[in-house]
Amino acid sequence: MSSNFSQRFKFATKLSSIHLLISLTIALLMAALVFLVWYKYPYTHMLGGLELFFLVCSVDVVCGPLMTLILANPKKSKRETALDFSMVAAIQIAALLYGMHTVYVARPVYYAFDADRFTTVTAAELAELAKPEDIAKAPKELQSLPKFGAKPIALYWEQEMVDIEKVFMPIMARPEHWRVYDKTAETAKVRKKMLPMEKLYTFAPNKNKKAIIDKAVAKTGVSADKLYFLPFTCDRNLEWSALLNEQGEIVGYVDADGFGE
Repeated sequence: MSSNFSQRFKFATKLSSIHLLISLTIALLMAALVFLVWYKYPYTHMLGGLELFFLVCSVDVVCGPLMTLILANPKKSKRETALDFSMVAAIQIAALLYGMHTVYVARPVYYAFDADRFTTVTAAELAELAKPEDIAKAPKELQSLPKFGAKPIALYWEQEMVDIEKVFMPIMARPEHWRVYDKTAETAKVRKKMLPMEKLYTFAPNKNKKAIIDKAVAKTGVSADKLYFLPFTCDRNLEWSALLNEQGEIVGYVDADGFGE
């Protein structure tokens, strides 16, 4: 009895370890896609909503190999073993695809300078607020939403363009206001509104927040006296700022409220 248990345990442990390694590799690849492509910094922190991804990956990495440990038995036929593993793999893949799909549809797609700040729109916002006929009003180049990270666009707005039915909608969720990004024109507008870094320090409520700003400044490789900032926002978060060089280009981000409220 003891010998049979030992043999089965060694067999199951070996297969479970292999399964764990495969599951970890897949989870890391999916994490790279999420954090290095869809939700590049600072969106990972700004947007939130990634809890489901972490939960699904954790469950996949733990439960898959655990199920293999329970089901694996050297006395089972190859057919039975293959059936067991196929069932476990199907469950894992289905859960992972669901989690990845949920994260994908909530990804940021465009960001733009808007009067006195940068603002971001997500695919989920557009799915909720913009109809297909609204998307069709955007320039042709912008009608297919980016699949691999948020892209910069320009916003165009005139008083006569106001639609009373959409007056309370975020302008970024109104494709009729989108324009193809022109770096020269947009950075010129940014330079007129960007604020000196010393002002952001005055907004910091305590030493810890000042230390966070210091760290973000150091990462840019630009001295603080040559840096500027503007709020960098999305519908869920108004408490981040973009760090800008003298040309009005974004060179970093910091978790600090750029409105000073």
